[in-house]
Amino acid sequence: MMSGISGEPIHTRCLAVAFTQGQGESVEFRADILDLRKAGLMSLAGRIASAGIIHKMELRGAFSAETGRLERIEWDQSHVMHEANRSTKGECCRDPMVRLKGLVGTRLGEGFAAELKKGFGGPLGCTHINTLFQELSAFVSRLRAVMIDCPELPAARATGERIARRSLYFDAFLPDGGATTQISVRIADLFFAACDGEGSERLLSHDEVRLFAEVDLAGWRLRNVAARERCREGSSCGDMPWQSRSEELSDFCGQSLGGGMTRFSLQRFSGRDEDARLLSALLSLAPGMTQVGPALSDALLPSSNTRPGGMTSMGPGPCYMLRADGPLIETLFPVNPRDSTLKPDC
Repeated sequence: MMSGISGEPIHTRCLAVAFTQGQGESVEFRADILDLRKAGLMSLAGRIASAGIIHKMELRGAFSAETGRLERIEWDQSHVMHEANRSTKGECCRDPMVRLKGLVGTRLGEGFAAELKKGFGGPLGCTHINTLFQELSAFVSRLRAVMIDCPELPAARATGERIARRSLYFDAFLPDGGATTQISVRIADLFFAACDGEGSERLLSHDEVRLFAEVDLAGWRLRNVAARERCREGSSCGDMPWQSRSEELSDFCGQSLGGGMTRFSLQRFSGRDEDARLLSALLSLAPGMTQVGPALSDALLPSSNTRPGGMTSMGPGPCYMLRADGPLIETLFPVNPRDSTLKPDC
């Protein structure tokens, strides 16, 4: 299935989440997001966007292993799309981050997405931090489920000892002809047993899902999608057969990554621990494709593939910098932003 991917690599997104033992029952976390654009050229609000690191952001903090409640949150954003300049009238993507402090005390896991939206959604926050936070929350849910099923996982550990880590890679390729883009999503969850008597790490389980999708560039609709997964347990981590999930994804063909994909995925696969990794892979498609769009532009004037016709990023605003009444929108659309066909990337 995965060997069918071909074409020029144009974008990679990496989400990484790591848990280590904190003080007492606290679990320390670090979550990173990196967008690496490998092609593209376009002008946006007086700035020229090109290939390179587009977003590089991290979250650090702690949560309770018993309740999942967020105990501490810190952040850093070394690379953002919009730095403070004349077009933004001094605003930048880092401005709304202080709102994250209001999430302390909120329970990660089920129900967290709604709380995140209330305090940091849309024009209140950053879409990329939201994506990263939702992946962190999903992995907390997975950790707590594994702790119930595997009594060995919450065994006593030294402070700083690793508990679990997740890596999610979204890679997009442009085949010859340029009518579609091919996408590969890989998720790997690694859970550690308590260290042995000599302090060496031991493996509890290594769980993977791999997803392939082909997307029509004209409308950002899925032409086909397939997936497989496997779980390997124990210190030997031997070869195990992959289980196909492709038949369960047949009705995703024709779905648009320009809107509604999140709702559709949640309706199909939320609520079951055994579907959690596949759901995370599906939820990565739409936000990842948003970053692929600018990589398809090869001139200062954005190409039509940057955003499909009819797709809007207006309304209440997808993020703080692109809120409807913000200075950046006034710069991009000085007459009437709702009548414009140009859709900015964030």
